[in-house]
Amino acid sequence: MPIPALVPLGEAARLSGRHPETLKEMAEAGQVFAFFVSGHYYFDPGRLPDRPPLPEELRGELPELMTAQEVARLFRVHPKTVTSWARQGRLPYIRTLGGHRRYVAEDVHKLLGQQDIHGQQGNGEP
Repeated sequence: MPIPALVPLGEAARLSGRHPETLKEMAEAGQVFAFFVSGHYYFDPGRLPDRPPLPEELRGELPELMTAQEVARLFRVHPKTVTSWARQGRLPYIRTLGGHRRYVAEDVHKLLGQQDIHGQQGNGEP
């Protein structure tokens, strides 16, 4: 019988859409199959629980998000410039749970398509 490829707790949490502490509790209660070796949990990805359904208010189409690096490539500027625009309020953004800025692609393309952005043209700033 082949040995399954096991994944650590963090990867199992990402795959199952659950918080790592929740997976630990489920493993300890016998609800999820896991190995506990040298103080670490390891899971068989094929035996992880299904992802929980999205709450009703989050169902539907979510906007495409872009990183500062992706926005910078479009505008041909440094990613720090994009961050500066966001801090100045020139480019709307949202924060991820990890605290990173993400930009809605529709807003970025709208800004990119403007002929004269805030009265400045051709100098790399919006």
